[in-house]
Amino acid sequence: MDNELFRHYQNIMNYFGGILGSHYELVLHVLNPNGGSHIGHIVNGELSGRSLSGPLTNYAKKLINEKVYLDKDYVGNYVGEGPGGKKFRSSTLFIKDQHGQLQGLLCINFDADVYRKVAKDVLKLANLSFDIKDIENKANQEHPIEKLTDNVRDIIYTVIDKDILESDAQLSPEQKKLAISKLKEYGVFDIKGTINEVADVMGMSESSVYRYLQMISRN
Repeated sequence: MDNELFRHYQNIMNYFGGILGSHYELVLHVLNPNGGSHIGHIVNGELSGRSLSGPLTNYAKKLINEKVYLDKDYVGNYVGEGPGGKKFRSSTLFIKDQHGQLQGLLCINFDADVYRKVAKDVLKLANLSFDIKDIENKANQEHPIEKLTDNVRDIIYTVIDKDILESDAQLSPEQKKLAISKLKEYGVFDIKGTINEVADVMGMSESSVYRYLQMISRN
């Protein structure tokens, strides 16, 4: 993505971020010419806890790998999940150049929790308890297809139970390999300095993390 295109979308994000307010997170993923990607700009990133230079989500990688952008300009209204299980209504716009080559992704994540609460409070005032249960059931049945986090600990906890990690129990080689493989899929190791953090969370040496990465790459 060239500088002019980047500034164009950066201005759009700042504009809509100011208009839509603090319940909307806007994330610009920039695809690097030599492969990989990074978050080039983010508005209201505190909603998902992500930061600049964070990796693509697995769902975004899936959209790219399956070349969905060749047939569609955007994918809208799917469910994303942030830290603590918070659910978002998410959409992704494919940013393409004049030749149709993918340059980046503009993702918008809407935090609807506050509006669900308002709806429930209004129904309580009207004593419509059945409708409240219906809202809660529908919210619980929404299965997130995208994990919105670049926090190493959050990603590791999706692979290995948090209680096991925090109990100082010895992880098996297979558990370590699975966790390192999953982190690699998430693009965690594309972020500078994460080897040390992964080693710390998993109770491993940095050299062990490198060894598992080499093993996974060979496979």
